[in-house]
Order: sequence, then structure tokens, then C-alpha cells
Amino acid sequence: MSMESAPEGEVSARADLVSALLWIAFGGAIAIGAWRMDRLEHLHINRYEAPGLVPGLLGGAVLLLGIMLAARSIRRGALGPAKPADRSGWAYTALVVAAMLAYSVVFVGHGLPFWLVTGVFVTAFIFFFDRRRQTALGRSTPRQFLLALACGVATSAVISLSFQEIFYVRLP
Repeated sequence: MSMESAPEGEVSARADLVSALLWIAFGGAIAIGAWRMDRLEHLHINRYEAPGLVPGLLGGAVLLLGIMLAARSIRRGALGPAKPADRSGWAYTALVVAAMLAYSVVFVGHGLPFWLVTGVFVTAFIFFFDRRRQTALGRSTPRQFLLALACGVATSAVISLSFQEIFYVRLP
């Protein structure tokens, strides 16, 4: 791919590289923190039930995906000459971060059931943040909402059942 500016709606190679480096640092920190957790060997805990196993696997996955994103961005020319910064995505990013913080800090664990808050959040997030792409695909607003609702219900069910039935974690 040439080193021209990214087409409208596409993230630049340099922005991908910066994101990749942040994901690599985040995944690495999680993996290191999980590795350093007490394995509770003195309590004869099964190694597959050690507290750091799942976070370590997830941190490793985030680290690996960050490395893959970095490699892709470098192939796209991220290390080439710098172009003028496009700040149009910052407001969008701030809105996404605010939505995630509202979900995790304000709504989860404050009275409403986890499955309900998660289902509503995922539905709203997909519906509002994916509208432009869905409209470009020719999907009507009711169809967009039904697709978002299906994703929200499925995500909420899988997360809730996984935590409660597989990991035995009681959710608020």
C-alpha cells in the first residue's frame, strides 16, 4: 500500500502503530501481573484453577494481537515520513471512552442486574457507534436496531453464563 493519506474512514498506519504499542504495553502488563500472582501452591490448588491463569491468557492474547497490529501498521508504512496530524477522531474516541467508563463505573454493581446493564450497553454501543457503516451497507434503522439488540442479548447471555457457570463468579 502506498504511503498516501488513508482514505476517509480508514485509520492511518501511524495511528494503528501507536494503538498497537499501547495494546502491547497493556497486554504485557496484564500477563506479567498474572504471572506474578500467588499460585496458591501451599493450598494445593490445581494449576488450572490458579488465580492468574485466565488473566494471563487474556493478557497474552492482547499482547499477541497488539504485535500483529504493529506488524500490519509497519507494512502499511507507519514508519515513513510523518503526515499532518488528523485530530478528527479524538472526539469520537473520547465519547467511546466516556461510554465505557459510564458502563463500568456508574452502572455495573449499582443495583441493576449485570445481565441487563450489559445487554443494554452492548446494544446501545453497537447501534450508535456502528450506524454509519450499517447505513452504508443499506440497512434500515429498524434492522440496525434488531442486529444491535441480537448482539447485545447474545453478548450478555454468553458473558453472564460463562462467569456464573464456568468460572463460578457471582455477578452483581
